[in-house]
Amino acid sequence: MAQSLRDQFLKMGLVDKKQASQAQKTIYKKNKEQNKGRLQAPDENAIQAQQALTEKKNQARLANEKRQQELKKHEALAQLRQLISSNIVSLQHGTIAYRFTDQNKVVKILVPTTEMVDDLSQGRLAIIREKENYAVIPLVIAEKIKALLPELIVVCNVAAQQSITDPDDPYAAFTIPDDLIW
Repeated sequence: MAQSLRDQFLKMGLVDKKQASQAQKTIYKKNKEQNKGRLQAPDENAIQAQQALTEKKNQARLANEKRQQELKKHEALAQLRQLISSNIVSLQHGTIAYRFTDQNKVVKILVPTTEMVDDLSQGRLAIIREKENYAVIPLVIAEKIKALLPELIVVCNVAAQQSITDPDDPYAAFTIPDDLIW
């Protein structure tokens, strides 16, 4: 059987047992340090794989957040549609013209009663844009819509309602006639 080089040197007498064991210890220590170095220095492929994984997780998280925001927006729109459809004031049989501006155009809708005209001008009712038409809704509903989609509100005379209760208004003594129609 083939003997190791160390054993052959021992038989020839070139080295003694002490020198042979010392050489074996140094070789063992050297191999052990190299193994430690390999374990401590991470592989570049592993680092790149870890970075790719974290990047993929971040992208997935951002996509999920975007999807959640769109779902919330769709839910809010559905709630608005339901809120509008359940609280719309009927304009059937309207004979009295109420004019207002929408996007620099004067628009006319026909309302059934003069009380509704008064409510619109005093801020108790509001007009919203519903597709190509206009709808009249109560002020409470208009405020909820204004919180979610303010671009739907066309006429909401809340300022008129506040000016009535403003004690420092210099024109408080001068009232606008009720029969003023422009």
